[in-house]
Amino acid sequence: MQQTILEACLPDGLLRSAVDLEHYLAEQRSPALAALGLPGDVVVPCHGISIANLPATLAEILGGKLLGAAAPLPDAMWRDLATGVQRVVWFIVDALSWLDLRQLVEEGKAPTIGRLAEAGRLLPITSVLPSTTTTALTTLWTGYTPAQHGLVGHMTYMHEFGLIGDLLSFSPAGVRMRDELLERGLSLDEFLPVPGLAQALLEQGIVTRALINVDLAMTGFSRLSYRGVTELERFVTPADMCVRLREMLAAHPDERLLAAGYLAEIDSVGHLLGPGSEAWHAVLRSLAFSLQHEFLSQLSPELRKGTLLVLTSDHGQLSRPGRSVFLGDHPELQERLLLPLTGSLRAAYLYFRQGQLDAAERYLRTELAEQFAVVRSGEALEAGLFGPGRPAPEASRRLGDLVVLARDNYLLDYRRREQAPRGMHGGPSRCEMLSPLLMARLD
Repeated sequence: MQQTILEACLPDGLLRSAVDLEHYLAEQRSPALAALGLPGDVVVPCHGISIANLPATLAEILGGKLLGAAAPLPDAMWRDLATGVQRVVWFIVDALSWLDLRQLVEEGKAPTIGRLAEAGRLLPITSVLPSTTTTALTTLWTGYTPAQHGLVGHMTYMHEFGLIGDLLSFSPAGVRMRDELLERGLSLDEFLPVPGLAQALLEQGIVTRALINVDLAMTGFSRLSYRGVTELERFVTPADMCVRLREMLAAHPDERLLAAGYLAEIDSVGHLLGPGSEAWHAVLRSLAFSLQHEFLSQLSPELRKGTLLVLTSDHGQLSRPGRSVFLGDHPELQERLLLPLTGSLRAAYLYFRQGQLDAAERYLRTELAEQFAVVRSGEALEAGLFGPGRPAPEASRRLGDLVVLARDNYLLDYRRREQAPRGMHGGPSRCEMLSPLLMARLD
């Protein structure tokens, strides 16, 4: 079935084949993952057609290899676009769901993306689990699965410090100041057990230059992601980024080059007002306008030659506000916990006191089965829920005893909230797990 669908992933009948691929990705699961007994509405990563496979694809397009990382995407998705490519321009748009972008293109509300899709292709791929920024961006900037790189959640138990750390801010949970764990002795060079994408490319003569929002450029997480990047430039707005990206290409016309721009605005507005809100649409229109008028229309024929544009996201967002299941309302579960919840509200990792795991698992499966899917962490890791490959030494410690995946728009929440959280992600819904992949030659 997979090969039949991928053979259809060509320009003729693109929309129909893309929707076929969407359905396949939402329903597929390997025999090992099927054996976990997860309900049908849980979308699992497709090993082979996921964001983990994109870095090796970019490397091959530029004439390189990522040894040890996840394999490239199937040839039918990209090989015919790769001939003679000298430069790849890679836009990473945080939290842009395939479902949302497909709908906008179908309705004619994203004409720039629609024109690029007609010139190339626009297809879905899966994110990774958990579908959260720290995990997914690390996969995009290494080519390794969450199991292999070990950053398996936003909030993570760090046994070396005896605390729960926020891996986006690299500080203990609840601490507002960034990078406090670095002050306590955490070494970024040793923290991630796999090489960075830019490091691997540089060893093969492929230069990576990147642009990132000025507020994020010097954080510990960005420094971890951009290991090996030759040039890291800061920008203020999407328009500024597109101008700077064009200037970057012009300044290095003879390089085998991966030029990457990361945009966080869609994610931020989605969390504040919800994906699909008027402000969310305005941000996307602003990005599309800048892409067209400050980048595409300004490129010379010389810079277009041998240039491939790639746009993807790390994950999507829930289209509806989350419904919280407050842990305090379930003392039979809460009193058995050894640590507070880790992971995220949509993909939580639970650690239990000695002898309490069986009773806690029974409670979740009987009292909260409609809200959550539950699997033992060791079984999930072994089955490949967090990706194939040899797991990082810390992966099993960071997954606790049980993995609790939220169904529908539920959240396993540790506090009561005045307003329902918006733009949630981390979990296994179609909205969160299906990411767009746009690829188009600019010549």
